[in-house]
Amino acid sequence: MTISHCTYIIASLLFLALPAAAHPVHATFSEAVWNPKTRSIEVALRIRSVDLEKTLSQGQSKAVDLKKTSGVDARIQTYLEKTFTLSLPDKKQLKPKWSGKEVGLVNTWLYFEFPLTHGLLPEKCSINNTVFFNAFEGQRNVIEFRKDNTRKILTFSGQIRTHSLGK
Repeated sequence: MTISHCTYIIASLLFLALPAAAHPVHATFSEAVWNPKTRSIEVALRIRSVDLEKTLSQGQSKAVDLKKTSGVDARIQTYLEKTFTLSLPDKKQLKPKWSGKEVGLVNTWLYFEFPLTHGLLPEKCSINNTVFFNAFEGQRNVIEFRKDNTRKILTFSGQIRTHSLGK
């Protein structure tokens, strides 16, 4: 193989890689842990601050600032109630119980939980995560669910919006 062939191959690979690198990645990551003491699934959701501000600002007369806008926690709660829910075996949907947030320079952590009553266990439930599906093309959401010594990775996309927490 000559130097010109190698140069052509390298240039072609770089050209093919550029469009993929130029497209922004839209993804969220959550840790969901079963706490047997509180009988609750506790969730920590990492989300890009700019994406959350943009989504919460839609339909508003003024842009939402996660650190300065009054009532922002209530807006986040309302958004989560529509996009991050837990389905019980009887198909009833639990809305997240808000705990709080930490706003960073790039990412914001949202904390909430799903208390389960009457001896219900998480493996009988399904989780629905459509955060940002209506805002960004190609949005992906990942949840790492842990119970005892087991771990399950759940990936959500436009086609897959719900996962069972059971085996």
